[in-house]
Amino acid sequence: MRDLTDDVALMRPVIDALRASGTDPDRVLVRVGLPPGGLPAGRFPHAAQAAFWKAASEECGEEHVGLYLAQHLPAFHGLLLEYLFLSSETFGAGLRHALRYVRLLSDTLSARLDVDGEMAVLTLGVEADTPRHFPEMLAGAVIRLFAALTENDFRPREVRFMHAEGAPAERYQAVYGCPVRLGAEDCALLFDAAVLDKPSRHAAPELLRMHESLARRQLAEVERLDLVRQVRELIAELLVDGGATLEQVAGRLNMPARRLRERLAMAGVRFNDLITDYRCRLAKELLLKTDERIEVIVERTGFSEPSTFYRAFKRWVGETPVEFRKRGKG
Repeated sequence: MRDLTDDVALMRPVIDALRASGTDPDRVLVRVGLPPGGLPAGRFPHAAQAAFWKAASEECGEEHVGLYLAQHLPAFHGLLLEYLFLSSETFGAGLRHALRYVRLLSDTLSARLDVDGEMAVLTLGVEADTPRHFPEMLAGAVIRLFAALTENDFRPREVRFMHAEGAPAERYQAVYGCPVRLGAEDCALLFDAAVLDKPSRHAAPELLRMHESLARRQLAEVERLDLVRQVRELIAELLVDGGATLEQVAGRLNMPARRLRERLAMAGVRFNDLITDYRCRLAKELLLKTDERIEVIVERTGFSEPSTFYRAFKRWVGETPVEFRKRGKG
């Protein structure tokens, strides 16, 4: 039900890599409906990855565009998670700190670290239906970052991808410096566990606490926006059946209504305001973009009687639905 999102910080290095490869990133952005000059701030739907990588592949003239751009990525991207690495006592401690906040980059990444004897496995948790260019780029970015953080002591033993078809083996070897296994059960990097004990030359406990505090605040904001987005989606879904009460939405979220009300209050919104906002936007859209009769719009916006809808719409917009439609279409 929930729409997965990525933070633009995850894609800004890709824009830099496009430029470094000799490809105009503005041409890619325009093709996916974004303004030229760089990505806007905030998060965007993860579903947009497919269109982005298709456009990037065609503009680069490169079938294996994620792997190709991985060669042009900078080692450091200025991300908060990188500062968690740098200010931690060891590379392993930094990695464990960063994994707690990986959702700041994407809802699709559920990364974890497993250590079994001398071998460590970093599972990236990429969604199975994600275009293969994204994990192939991401693996290259992680390898370059980890090598820079450990003064080139980090060397992957194997990279695993879930997609069954990809680039020739020699191309993976050239970019990652290790073999690649396709058709695996997960997307993961395997490496020597000993590198986890590599001391950080930039370790600073006070900076680490500051970076973690900032990461916690940013994660709370992502979760706040996520809750509001989920509630809005459920309101739209339930209004079709004439529902969308606080209790109904809370039930769909598997939480008590009182808890949902408290969490929305912490997010700075009220449930009734979300209902009103959705009804108003839906009514405007139906009035301007369709020829639906007012009686149908009344029903679709969750009102029991036309008179109630008329009064509410006049309060929201300052004119009746008929006046609004006539002016808008005129």
